[in-house]
Amino acid sequence: MAAEKAAWRERFRRVRQSLAPARAEASAQIGRRLAEVVGERLGGPADAVALFWPLPGEVDLRALAESLRASGVTVALPVVAGRRRLAWRAFGGADGLAHGPWGLREPAEDAAPVEPARLAVVAVPGLAFGRDGSRLGYGGGFYDAALAQTPALRAGAAFAASLVDAVPSEPHDERLDAVVTEAGVEWVRRGGP
Repeated sequence: MAAEKAAWRERFRRVRQSLAPARAEASAQIGRRLAEVVGERLGGPADAVALFWPLPGEVDLRALAESLRASGVTVALPVVAGRRRLAWRAFGGADGLAHGPWGLREPAEDAAPVEPARLAVVAVPGLAFGRDGSRLGYGGGFYDAALAQTPALRAGAAFAASLVDAVPSEPHDERLDAVVTEAGVEWVRRGGP
């Protein structure tokens, strides 16, 4: 399975590179669609949204993070908190981000922690996504462990070219509820409209 996943990762890295001219507009469309999903989910004890600061080539949700924060929503970004472990901290603006491992940008240590139970939606990055809720990440298992700790709706943030019927997965790989692309929202299970 490891060799198969590695081949898929290489394939979808090439796909993502080919999208360079259209990434900015596609990211904007994904952000708008994800904002609609978030708007339907906020309220009650789940009052925060987990997004991610993009690595090169990923869906860029920075405008959505700033917009939600400006409207009073608590936006949480992941921070590497140990081996295969993510924690969430409040996003206080781009100036408050520190450099983390692997080129990640994450809230500084003095940013307020956000408990997983507060999350209404977690936007999940990856290289490829399946319509069956499967996801192919970078191989570290960080998001699988983090998703297992929250009841939040799990929404893959993906370019349409990285969406296929299914990607290779194993029993420990956490499933998504939806995949949000520039073409629309693909509902998978438990969190659908």
